[in-house]
Amino acid sequence: MKLEKSPVVVAGMHRSGTSLVASIVSALGIAMGDQLLAFDRNNPRGYWEDLDFLELDRRMLVEATLPDDGGHRDWGWTESERLDRDRFQEFLEPAQALVAGRAGSEGRWGWKDPRTTLLLDFWDPLLGEPLYVFVYRFPWEVADSMQRLGADVFLRHPDYAYRIWSFYNRHLLDFHRLHRDRSLLLSADALVRHPERLCELLAERLGLEASAAVVQEAVDGELFQRLADDDPLVSLAAATHPESAALLTGLDAAADLSGSDLWHAGSLAPAQLAGAAASRLAVVIPCFNHGEFLIEAVASVQRSVPEPYELIVVNDGSREPRTLEVLDVLRRAGYRIVDQDNSGLGAARNRGIEEARAPYILPLDADNRLRPGFIAPALQILDERSEVGVVYGDRHDFGLRNGFIDVPPFELDTLLPFNYIDACALLRKEVWSACGGYDCTMQAWEDWDFWIGAAERGWQFQHLPGEAFDYRVRPDSMLSAMAEEAKRRRLYTYIISKHRDVYWQRLPEILLAAQRSAGDLSRLAREHERLFREHEETQVRAGVMIQNLAAQLASKDLEIKALRTERESLVCQLAAWSERVVFMEDTRAWRLRQWIVDLRRALWRRSAAADKD
Repeated sequence: MKLEKSPVVVAGMHRSGTSLVASIVSALGIAMGDQLLAFDRNNPRGYWEDLDFLELDRRMLVEATLPDDGGHRDWGWTESERLDRDRFQEFLEPAQALVAGRAGSEGRWGWKDPRTTLLLDFWDPLLGEPLYVFVYRFPWEVADSMQRLGADVFLRHPDYAYRIWSFYNRHLLDFHRLHRDRSLLLSADALVRHPERLCELLAERLGLEASAAVVQEAVDGELFQRLADDDPLVSLAAATHPESAALLTGLDAAADLSGSDLWHAGSLAPAQLAGAAASRLAVVIPCFNHGEFLIEAVASVQRSVPEPYELIVVNDGSREPRTLEVLDVLRRAGYRIVDQDNSGLGAARNRGIEEARAPYILPLDADNRLRPGFIAPALQILDERSEVGVVYGDRHDFGLRNGFIDVPPFELDTLLPFNYIDACALLRKEVWSACGGYDCTMQAWEDWDFWIGAAERGWQFQHLPGEAFDYRVRPDSMLSAMAEEAKRRRLYTYIISKHRDVYWQRLPEILLAAQRSAGDLSRLAREHERLFREHEETQVRAGVMIQNLAAQLASKDLEIKALRTERESLVCQLAAWSERVVFMEDTRAWRLRQWIVDLRRALWRRSAAADKD
C-alpha cells in the first residue's frame, strides 16, 4: 500500500475530539476540503468538516432512518437503531463524483465528519486504500458536552447521549477490528494527556510525519472539560450504563492510544456517607423522572462536599423506566432513597428535609449540579453567625443558554417584586421549621414564597460571591411552564395575599426598587440596541470584506487556471518539438546537414591557418 497516495478519513462519535485530530491532520498537509463547516460557540477553533461530505452523509442517514422513530435522524440514530443500509446505494453516483473530484486535486486529501462512522462500509470501497484515524472519548464527557450544545432534542432526552455513544462506537470498533492495517484508534482523553505518542503513531502507522510542536499546539488549545480519573461520576455512569462501560473497555483494549489508565469504576457508596449520622449537612435531592440527570447531581455532591454528610434522594412518584432503573442501582448501592406518591417539588423537598437529621440543609434539584468551593465557606458562616439563616451564591447556566449569572446581594425590597435566589442555597433546618416548610399548594415559585417567609421572620441572608451550582436550562422546565401570563398572575396574587403585611409596609420601597430595576432594564435595552447596531455594521463590513476576498480569490483562480492552461500548452508544444527533433536526427537529410556543417568548420579552420601564415 502506498501511504503517500492514500486519502485520510477522520471519524468518531460527535463531541469526541474528531475536530482536534482533524486540525492536526490538516496541519500535516492533508487537504481536508475547501468548504468547511463554520466555527461556533460550541467549537470556536473550527470543526474541520467538509460540507460536501457532511451534506451527503446527512442525506444518506436521514433516508436510511424511519421518520417516526424518535431519536436524532441528522446523526443517523433513532429509538429502534434501525439503519436501512440498502438506501445508501441510491447515493453511489454523487459519492463517486465527490471522491473523483477530490482525488483529482493536487496533493494528499481527506475529510472529517462524525456521520462517516456509520457509513464506513459504504465509503471504503470507493476510496481505494484509505487510511483512517478513529477517535473515541469517555461517554460521560460526551454526554456532558451534548448537554452544553443546547440542542432541544438532547435537553429533553438526556438518555440519548449514552445510547448514541454506544451506537457509534460499536460501528467504529467493529470496522477497526477488520481493518487494523490501515486504521488508527485513539482515545481523545489519552491524546490530550500524551500528545507525544500521536506523533509516533502517525509516522509508524500512517506515514504522516508530525512535529511535536504542531500536535502540542493543537492540544494546548483544545477546550476539553476533563474529569479527574477517580471522579465519582465515572463509577456512577459505569454502574447505570454497564453496556457503555463494557464497550469502553473494548475500545481501550483495541486502541493504539488507549485511555484505560485514565478511568476507574470503583465502589459507588461515597466515603463521606460513612459518618453521615454525625454530620451537620444534609443534601436533599427531589427527583421526578430525571434519572439520567440524577447521577450527575449525586456525583456533584460527592465531588463538592468536603466532609461527611447525609444524602437523601426523594423519589416523587417517578414512572419513567430509565429513572426507576437509576434509582434501583443507587438503592442497591446503599444510597438513601425515599419513595412517595407524586406530590410536587415542594412536598418532595419537605419530605427529604423532614427525614434529615443534620441541622443544615442544601436542597438540590435533580437536574442541577453543585459546584466545589461553596459548601465549606457557607457552613462556616452558619456556624459563626447565628442570625444568618440562608447562605446563597452565584450560578452557572448551561443548556438552552450558557454563562455566569452574578446574583446580587440580599435586599428584601428587591426580593419582593421578583425572586432572584434559587432554591439551591444552604439553610438552617430551623428556618424551614419556622416557615412551616415549602408551600405544597403552589405549582411553582415555592422557593420564592419560602424566602419571603424566612425574611418576614427576621432571618438574614448572606451572599457568597462565586458559582455555587450549575443550573440546567431546559425547554420543558418549570420556569418555562410559567411563561403563561395567567399562571403568573395567579401566583403573584397568591404570594402577595399570603404576605400582605410585608408588601403593604414596604410598598414605597418596593416601588422605588421596581423603578430602579425598570431604569436598569431601560439602560440594558439601550446598550443592547447599541451593540446590536454595532453587530449589524460589523456584519455588513465583514460581508463586504468576504465578497472582496471572494472576488480576489476568484480572480486568482482564473489566473491560476490560465497559467495552468498555458503551461499545459507549452508542455504539449515542447513534446511535439522533441518528437520532431528525434525524427529529424534519424533522417538522411539531417546526417547530410551535419556532414556539411563539419566540412564548413574544417574549411574555416584551414582558411584561418593560411591567413596566419
